Amino acid sequence: MQSYILSILIFLPLLGGAVTLCLPKESRKTIRAVSLAFAGANLLLALILALLYTQASIGAFSQSNFQEHIVWIPSIGINYTLDVDGISLLLVVLTSLLSMVCMAASYRQEKKFKNYMAFLLLLQSGILGVFLSANLFLFYIFWELMLIPAYFLVGAWGGERRIAAAFKFVLYTSVGSLLMLAGIIAVGYFYSLTAGSGCGVTLDIGTLTGGLTDASGSVTTCAARFDSTTQFWLLLAFAAAFAVKIPFVPFHSWLPDTYSEAPAPVTAILAGAMSKTGAYGFLRICIPLFPQAIHTLAPFFSILAVIGILYCAVLALVQSDLKRLLGYSSISHLGIVMLGMFAFNTQGVEGSVLQMVNHGITTAALFLIAGYVEERAGTRNIADFGGIAKRVPVLATVMLIAALSSLGLPGLNSFAGEFLSLLGAFRNNVTLGTLGTLVVVPAAWYMLRFFQGVMTGPSPTLGLVAQAERRGALLDIRMGEFLALLPLLALIFYIGFQPEPLTFLLHQPVLNTMQNLGNAFIK
Repeated sequence: MQSYILSILIFLPLLGGAVTLCLPKESRKTIRAVSLAFAGANLLLALILALLYTQASIGAFSQSNFQEHIVWIPSIGINYTLDVDGISLLLVVLTSLLSMVCMAASYRQEKKFKNYMAFLLLLQSGILGVFLSANLFLFYIFWELMLIPAYFLVGAWGGERRIAAAFKFVLYTSVGSLLMLAGIIAVGYFYSLTAGSGCGVTLDIGTLTGGLTDASGSVTTCAARFDSTTQFWLLLAFAAAFAVKIPFVPFHSWLPDTYSEAPAPVTAILAGAMSKTGAYGFLRICIPLFPQAIHTLAPFFSILAVIGILYCAVLALVQSDLKRLLGYSSISHLGIVMLGMFAFNTQGVEGSVLQMVNHGITTAALFLIAGYVEERAGTRNIADFGGIAKRVPVLATVMLIAALSSLGLPGLNSFAGEFLSLLGAFRNNVTLGTLGTLVVVPAAWYMLRFFQGVMTGPSPTLGLVAQAERRGALLDIRMGEFLALLPLLALIFYIGFQPEPLTFLLHQPVLNTMQNLGNAFIK
């Protein structure tokens, strides 16, 4: 019996956004309660999916029960096809959690609150659609859907330079997306030329990578058979979109501007969830569909990852703005994700996906904390701060936990993901693995500077922070703010001590990916 839980996961936030827009704008409590109810229901559904999938993984029933397939436009291979595995499942749960956390943390948003919450729900719907789509054109629809609410959330609710930041974000993303659309069209065209008779045209990822299954359960020969030259150009078309979203250096200049200008909860969802769509695209589309080309270009992508790791870590060291520091730190950490992925071994890929989840948890917490600090002090300039830990001891403790998680302290969540990613990188290439590991020095430096510059040292006697302290604005973390962060803090410790439930879900899909990659060269 087919389940429609994946469709409900995608479209429930969309429905929530529509309902929120219908509410009177004066009813802030009602708007917040309704939007949080939809986000909470979506998170509960994602957790139920995780429980059911885990039962399926141990043989309780077939995982195919979660697949959804509706023929849409068969003449050009466009179908409504959804699927889930351990990789996408973890990212779905992460997105659902961060969406609820960021909506809960937005309760002090004053400007057009109804529209703001509706756009957050629409953004959640788009991101979930990307992680669950199993048809290239459907993937593209949700990929573009993410852009609309993200643009308005930055451009309408951001800081002084919000319009320029939003335009830059859209410009970079749109160019990459157009190239991906061209690549999708080309995949359909070349598939129709190379597939066997009777295969028709398809853009379903499962068919392109594994062929069709007939009534007897045997697999036909309808998998895509692109030659190496075709694979090379198709890979570049898709990689253009994914490299911008990660982002790889030199396609990264939109990110610090966007992250620094967006409201803190919006930055948290962009950095925590949306940035993972690029890495997911490489893993779900580029590696299975273009194995020869990805092997050829893997050293190039690995070098870009190492450049991003070290270059952005150095840039983070010299930032005076809290959110720009965290923005460059985010790029550096995502470089570790990509370095592990392109190691093409089990440790590297498992660590890569695990670190996507860990990075999402930690960076969301850091951006929310930065937003709390900015709200109290009226500034994000590190030089204006100093010695406020005695005024806000609980907030200082929370910031320290998140900072230590970011730099990969053993016992906290990021350690396991970074360790596996770098271990995989070492097994693949000692030089690149060594260079990637060197990031621990600047990472410790800039994260301690982030914490110490704000919380320790002598208190300033002049400036905005001093004025905020004199008028009593430097209050410790509020209960609502702490409760919004509490799930992230709990996961920082839980995954740090017990990452096995996550790696259990990842192990089989990662093995399948590596096996399919190897089979592409055996055939």
